[in-house]
Amino acid sequence: MSKNHSFLLGAIVGGIAGAATALFLSSEKGKQLLNESAVRGKQILHDLSEIKNESSNVDQEEQKPFSSISIPLPSSDAEQSDVEQLLKETEQAVHDVEKRLNKGNDTHGEN
Repeated sequence: MSKNHSFLLGAIVGGIAGAATALFLSSEKGKQLLNESAVRGKQILHDLSEIKNESSNVDQEEQKPFSSISIPLPSSDAEQSDVEQLLKETEQAVHDVEKRLNKGNDTHGEN
């Protein structure tokens, strides 16, 4: 039974491959379809190449150190006070988020 199954499968696959080859190479439509497929394939390769180049440019931009970012310092006492207040609020917000994350991890860890 296994030999018959293998032969039948081979005959079907071979028939499909032969029909596709005949379609592509013998008729004018087939040749046109083959040419369009080749052009489309080249376009896809070109697009993928552009995407690769763009992603490598993004990677290079992301690798810039944070020390290269200039941060203006406050020029007056009022601005200094505002900055300190914002820093405290930010630290509190980060602390609250950490507590929530830790609480969530504790809850999920118990299950």
